[in-house]
Amino acid sequence: MRSSLDRPDDLVSRIRRSIDWVVVVMTFSVIALALVNLNSAGRGDWTGRVATQLRWVGLGTLAMFVVTAVDYKVIYRGAYAAYAFGVGLLALVPIFGVKVKNARRWLGTDDWRLQPSELMKILVVLALARYLHDSSAKGLRGLRGLMVPAAMAILPMALVVYQPDLSTGIMIGIIAVSMLAITGLTLRSMLVLLSVAVMAFALGWSYMLNYQRKRIDVWLDPELYADKEGYQTIQAMISVGNGGFFGRGVDSGTQNVLGFLPEPFTDFPFAVYAEEWGFVGGAMLLTLYLCLVLWAINIASQARDRFGALCCVGVASMFFWHVTINIGMVLQLLPVSGITLPFISAGGSNVLTTMLALGVLMSISRSRHAR
Repeated sequence: MRSSLDRPDDLVSRIRRSIDWVVVVMTFSVIALALVNLNSAGRGDWTGRVATQLRWVGLGTLAMFVVTAVDYKVIYRGAYAAYAFGVGLLALVPIFGVKVKNARRWLGTDDWRLQPSELMKILVVLALARYLHDSSAKGLRGLRGLMVPAAMAILPMALVVYQPDLSTGIMIGIIAVSMLAITGLTLRSMLVLLSVAVMAFALGWSYMLNYQRKRIDVWLDPELYADKEGYQTIQAMISVGNGGFFGRGVDSGTQNVLGFLPEPFTDFPFAVYAEEWGFVGGAMLLTLYLCLVLWAINIASQARDRFGALCCVGVASMFFWHVTINIGMVLQLLPVSGITLPFISAGGSNVLTTMLALGVLMSISRSRHAR
């Protein structure tokens, strides 16, 4: 028997090998840009939203590495319990939730609030990944086989839409459909799902709140609402145009500095970023996001089982759809919604959820190299 002294393997080297440095480098590159952009949006106030965001980044980083250290098989075993916990939190929101701007979406206090609907995104990914792992691919191809995974997505969606938060509810549905789409669904099943979605939208149109219907109208013709609902869309487009190729420079975006751009922290931070960093900076940010998405798909292709692969696909879809919808909204390609841009938008719950998702990704990545 060879002595352990023949092959030194200290704790630091084991940790170094277990961390997926591609994920770490891409993540903290985006976070660095996000903090600079948040400071610009706050016009140099590092003690306000930036300090709060830093605290959430610290908490999220700790959570990410804790999840990374956990064997993803443990995550598999706890997926349903975590899903039930998330649904329970959503059920508590209408009773004990904190109300902000006529919406009750948060649990906690005015200083520290958690938005369960954000957390539910990754919990739905885990629960669906386990169910789809346990079910045979053949059994999921028919419409009857989709009833259970559809119900797993519809339940939290209904609770989220009730808050009301239609955008996050739709995002949960899009992530679920993205995962189901790679499980061997027949063309007939996909067409039926699409038809149901279209009919649900048509039926739900009359039940939408006025501001939700107005967003569609503004998207179709923002100039008609230039003084009211279309103002932020028009100002965002002006910000992007002002950025040109190389941008105006950090803290030099006139639309933000002069106060013309509404919601620069949450819905429209990319407009602030595009004006200051220009096309080159925007392409750099999108490349970082693209690298994360492609790397997640790469990890999925090397995962040791179906659960790991589906989790990676779910995380990749979270990033892809958040980036696509938020930037599409800023560029007027899509209606204005409350979908955030990962890390760039201010919000502790979003940061925590995103880093938990990346922790799951790195846990699965680590398992590829396990002996």
